Amino acid sequence: MNKKKSGRQNQLGSAEDLIENFPLGLMILDKNGKIIKTNRKQEEISQIGRETILGKTFQETFPKTLEQGLKRPYFKLLENGIPFDVIIDKYTPQYNPIRRAYHARGAPLPSKKYFILINEHEDELFYSKRLIEKRTEELLESKKFLESLIDSSPNIVISTDLNGRILIFNKRAEKIFGYTKKDVEKKKIDFLFKNVPMHKGKEGKNSHATKETLCLKKDQTTFPASLLISDVNNARGKIIAKLYLLSDLTEKKEMEERLLLSEKLAQYTELMGGIAHQLNNPLIGVINFSEMLLKEIENQDPKRELVETISKAGKDCLKIITSVLNSIKDPHLTFSRTDINEVLMNSLDSLKEQFRENLHNIEIITKIDTKISSILGDSIQLKQCFLNIMTNGIQAMQNGGYLSIETRYDERKKLNNISFSDNGIGFSKEFESKIFLPFFSLQKIPGRHGLGLSFAYQIVRNHGGNIYIESEVGKGSTFTVSLPAS
Repeated sequence: MNKKKSGRQNQLGSAEDLIENFPLGLMILDKNGKIIKTNRKQEEISQIGRETILGKTFQETFPKTLEQGLKRPYFKLLENGIPFDVIIDKYTPQYNPIRRAYHARGAPLPSKKYFILINEHEDELFYSKRLIEKRTEELLESKKFLESLIDSSPNIVISTDLNGRILIFNKRAEKIFGYTKKDVEKKKIDFLFKNVPMHKGKEGKNSHATKETLCLKKDQTTFPASLLISDVNNARGKIIAKLYLLSDLTEKKEMEERLLLSEKLAQYTELMGGIAHQLNNPLIGVINFSEMLLKEIENQDPKRELVETISKAGKDCLKIITSVLNSIKDPHLTFSRTDINEVLMNSLDSLKEQFRENLHNIEIITKIDTKISSILGDSIQLKQCFLNIMTNGIQAMQNGGYLSIETRYDERKKLNNISFSDNGIGFSKEFESKIFLPFFSLQKIPGRHGLGLSFAYQIVRNHGGNIYIESEVGKGSTFTVSLPAS
């Protein structure tokens, strides 16, 4: 029995020593907040002897501490047993005028009848350290917000130092130019522009200037852009960086070009209507006279074949002119259900008849999709459209080559696509917007006036479709006619 009692006394002695020598201020409170035990470090921190505070509640002994930010967590601990960990910066101690930081932690003991309160004072250095950490965190948050704001911009945002080296390259810039931020960081900005030096030194001569420029992508293709350059100043007004804001003008330029093309095609259509009207009456005369001659010429007469050719050519011309005149009045007036593949084959026959021996060094390849849908259209106009595009391809292959013709049906988009590919001279991207303009031609060929492709374009547009071009100098061109299924 004495041994057990002695063991308990030793354990209690060890606990007492632990509390007394604990390196932080420590108080044990009962459920009412009465201080029943404290240690040496607590006396040192509060500069009050333990005999003065033992038996009193914490709230009556240290009211000033509660008022400075500990009141709410302290009473939650007493009432609900909720632990707390509180730091009060610029704290004024209860019995000491020196301002410092105060760190208090409180928790219930396992019995739930008592609570432990640990206190420590920190000097101004720790407060300053926490303040710096807080400001650093705020700056990082601000930096993240700013980066997010820049990256979400619909425009290209690039920033450089005063030596022209790239610092900021937002997501839009990555998407349009094709470079990642890592690809361009610390590189001089000039390589992003086509033969135009952007960086002009530290003087800021090019600041606040808005202009159009030609930008160079990673794949070496170009795009037009509106450029605004401005200075970035620090709080003292000193220039520390340059900001480049770019807006991609590709869609705007294409829209302007389409509008210009539409205006010119409208004038061209009016001109063609006038010409067709003027030719109509003479052609009727040619056909009528050829028919009269055929009645008078015997079947065995060798001249009969020549007259038949004149009659057929006149009738074909009259059909085209009638179709043109009708399409000007109402593009859909002559529309009927039309088999695209059949029209294409008829166009190919006319092409072979037109060029004959000139096709001996040109291979014609056809790939026909039997699933291609019929459309509502004018077979005469479409035949002339396909013939004009194929003629353009033949003329582009002066030394021979191949003409590939392919039809395919796009089930998802419900579109009939007819592609004409050649390996001729091709042309650069700058001519794509001009290729369908009336009287525009890359080659000066006698008897050709640059109207074939513009006529083809107008026909396709009348049918609710479009023509897409892919071309490269020296490698050839592909014209794809896309027509909606009926």
